[in-house]
Amino acid sequence: MIEDSYPGDSKATVANWTGQLWRLVAEIQESDHVVMPLKTRSQQIAIGRVSGPYRFDSDAPPGFQHVRAVDWIRKDVPRDSVQRDLLDSMGSLLTICRLQRFQAAERVAALAAEGVDPGPSADEHERHGVRTPRELVDKAVAADPKSPIRLSIRELLACWGLVRRTPANIAAIETDLSELGLTTKPPFTEGWIDNVVEIVPVGEEPGESEALDSRASTENTQDVSEFPPITLRLGMLKPANNGVASVRPEDKLSKATTRMLADNYSQLAVIDGEGNLRGAVSWESIGQSSMSRSATQVSHVIVPARTVDHREDLLSQLDEIYRSGYVFVRGADQSISGIVTTADLTGQFGDTARPFVLIEEAERRLRRRVDEAFSLEEIQNVAPRRRRSTISSAADLTLGNYKYLLEPTEHWRRLEWPLDHEVFLDRLDQVREIRNELMHFTPDPLNNAQLDCLTGFVRMLRTVDPRD
Repeated sequence: MIEDSYPGDSKATVANWTGQLWRLVAEIQESDHVVMPLKTRSQQIAIGRVSGPYRFDSDAPPGFQHVRAVDWIRKDVPRDSVQRDLLDSMGSLLTICRLQRFQAAERVAALAAEGVDPGPSADEHERHGVRTPRELVDKAVAADPKSPIRLSIRELLACWGLVRRTPANIAAIETDLSELGLTTKPPFTEGWIDNVVEIVPVGEEPGESEALDSRASTENTQDVSEFPPITLRLGMLKPANNGVASVRPEDKLSKATTRMLADNYSQLAVIDGEGNLRGAVSWESIGQSSMSRSATQVSHVIVPARTVDHREDLLSQLDEIYRSGYVFVRGADQSISGIVTTADLTGQFGDTARPFVLIEEAERRLRRRVDEAFSLEEIQNVAPRRRRSTISSAADLTLGNYKYLLEPTEHWRRLEWPLDHEVFLDRLDQVREIRNELMHFTPDPLNNAQLDCLTGFVRMLRTVDPRD
């Protein structure tokens, strides 16, 4: 209904308004406290209790027709009587939001009754510095609009306790950001995981006097929900975001060759004083030039270089990269953001394939030993009943099935592995979780801890059963 009423507004803005209206209609309960910072010179705070259900008042002016009755208890609470942590939470980017941090409900009740904020408990105070979505919105509120919060996509994921952009993780963050009145610029779903994004407001409620200015300031902000990471794009590769080493056309050729030798580069970008890409210099172009004349400047050995937008499909560029050895990548601002080479593609394949190879070896080693130690009936019994008739060997089990099979001590002893039972099951469960996450193909690599877990698990299996 909101989309129909405001067809020109973005998905993130509509989600923001929808969440606030839903809170007013369904989430707010009678007897809940309401806190309203007043727009007065003295900047006082009003506190009341909700005393009635939601209703629509068609006689009220536009922007004031969605109504909940409130009995106002205090209308003159000084702002300086509220401690900074709670006051920051009251300055939400949303008109309607739930105050949850630092025992807000109990403290607002105390303010209503006595006009004094008792402050957070010792335990809550210690958690003030924890990186959470709630802290993120608090910092966004306090930030200067001209200097928004900037953090890497990896740091943004960490606020939710996540490490990779799986579909489920993206959906959870998108929902929370919309409900907090925030979005990212550019979308956090795009680019390498260490790229930096800004945390910016989605926009104002319809009818606000500042709405036009707000929308103008965020007109270049793209909704994260409109850019699902379906296609693997060039910009999702780390080298496409690492910048490029370059020389100028007027530089001596010796400068280019020295840099190429020192840094083991096969080519360098040639960028003029105005930041324009003029081409590239490579060992091949230097060699070709020496066949016809004596080259002394970079300008003598420049060859054309292909540039590709960061949003281009990676697969469509593979032939060109393998044919020429590299392509330069243009970022969102159209400057050269990086270079992708054939060596990078080989490295990308290795990074992508390695976890699957490790998991495959782990499963093969588990299958072999379980088939030796257990009967087919025992193996079938650990699978769900509907699947048992399809189980012909341990090869048909999942890693979760293996854990269930090996949990009983008497089953574990049959393997005759000199390993700690509890530690083994814990590592097996970690590997299971990593495997499940890998099945949600994302552009983000496993972190070092996950790779170490897989490598260590396979090394452990090789040690107790060294057969190839």
